[in-house]
Amino acid sequence: MNVIVSMGTFIFIAVLFIAQPWFSRKNVLFGVVFADDAVTRNKSAWLIKRRYLAEASGCAALLLFTDLLFFFMMKNETFLTSVYTFTIVALVFIETLLFILANRRTVRLKKTMQPDPGLSANKMIVELGKSDHETVLSVYWLFILLPIFLATVAVTVLGYRYMPDMIPTHFGIYGPDRWAPKSWTVVFTPVLLELALCTVILFIRRAPASVKGNPNAAPGYVRYRKMMSLLMLGFALLTELIFLLTVIRFLTPIPQLWLTIVLLANIGLIIALFIFYVRFARNRKGTGPILDDDTKWIFGLFYFNRSDPSIFIEKRVGIGYTINMARPSAWIILLALIVISIAAVWNH
Repeated sequence: MNVIVSMGTFIFIAVLFIAQPWFSRKNVLFGVVFADDAVTRNKSAWLIKRRYLAEASGCAALLLFTDLLFFFMMKNETFLTSVYTFTIVALVFIETLLFILANRRTVRLKKTMQPDPGLSANKMIVELGKSDHETVLSVYWLFILLPIFLATVAVTVLGYRYMPDMIPTHFGIYGPDRWAPKSWTVVFTPVLLELALCTVILFIRRAPASVKGNPNAAPGYVRYRKMMSLLMLGFALLTELIFLLTVIRFLTPIPQLWLTIVLLANIGLIIALFIFYVRFARNRKGTGPILDDDTKWIFGLFYFNRSDPSIFIEKRVGIGYTINMARPSAWIILLALIVISIAAVWNH
């Protein structure tokens, strides 16, 4: 069963990388912005996309074959875990490199094309007249997350003395399969992860669209951002519930079915996220003038803009958000999240 889960995870990550060109607005190709979706019908652009598809698929297939070969040849579980970790890291690194190469090809293609008057390099039209309340999900929505968070803290603090000396830190399909000595660091990990979730939602509420220029450059983005925030709230609530049930598990056994139901509900929200992205972002056609700010997007992946006060911004490729690397506060938040994540993995 562990082999099936590991291979399934590997394939899921690989598919997300391979499908990257289709997770962007229609006038964006490998992080490069165009005036309209005519680029989707350009033969050279189609060849760039097909080449990336072939390279990314071939890389994933080769790594998957290597993984399976070791799984069937070796019986040492520790060694197999190391191999699996290595192939995942290699997959992420190589697929990212392939994307960067596709981005460079797209940049060169754009330079050979006739300058489009729909793209503007030195001006931006800003939509006025809408209040912050109309365009951004209110911070008061975050209070929905407070009850479960406080319940998790209460169970952790009040129940610590009654917890066993060995705390389960990993749960497989049939229950806990890894343990660690009891400590405040271990038992407070779920609380810290809940706090990290709340922090992310707090800042992404205001994240602007990655394609700018005028209200129609990223049509439907205000509604999409609100829906994204609400889905993130739902995801955070269910994840908080998982953490609360995990802390309760430190004290007493609970049916595995409860966690399975919550996990399935979370998967349902992730599917809904993809649907909303396609409906409110992918299928909408932007119209000019559109800001040609490719120089602010390093390799189409990393956003660096000192003149933009935003901390988080919508990703140009893929679903979700990225940080504005020119903002020191963004780095502070990112480093804090990385520290919390590393602490959680280390304790497990």
